[in-house]
Amino acid sequence: MAASAREGARERFAGRCAYCGVHENSVGATLTVDHHRPRARGGLDESENLVYACPRCNEHKGSYWHEIDPPHVQLLNPGRDDLSLHVREIEDGRLVGVTSDGVFFIDKLRLNRAPLVALRVRAKLIAVRAAELDDARQRVRALEQRISELRAAVESTGDAIQRRSSPRRS
Repeated sequence: MAASAREGARERFAGRCAYCGVHENSVGATLTVDHHRPRARGGLDESENLVYACPRCNEHKGSYWHEIDPPHVQLLNPGRDDLSLHVREIEDGRLVGVTSDGVFFIDKLRLNRAPLVALRVRAKLIAVRAAELDDARQRVRALEQRISELRAAVESTGDAIQRRSSPRRS
């Protein structure tokens, strides 16, 4: 496979496994490129067939191809299918299938393996903490603005008092 095709898949999926979503920074290495339709089953090096994948998802998918392998269910293609129509994440970080294709996708790729669930839970927690931090920063900016306004008012009042209490010359 050409290096440009590999890099194209990496860019298309923004450095994330198209199947489980893990980012290459989380695993400390570039991921692999999977042929959604395996080369052994007639798949080509076309961009729509190339999927950036972590080694574990690539291993679980293997050379599965629905036209040949039981249970003859088509595996969703993250480069073509809208996964959000088939899969959703629940509160505890696990994925559930919304459709039978989604259920098969989750089961085939074992997308509820413990490290992935933990990663999803951690990502949610980080998002919540980031939102809280953003909110706190906005409150600090508002308080700093109010302090500045109060200082200006105090200085203005002090100047007015000083003018009134200064002896007047005739």
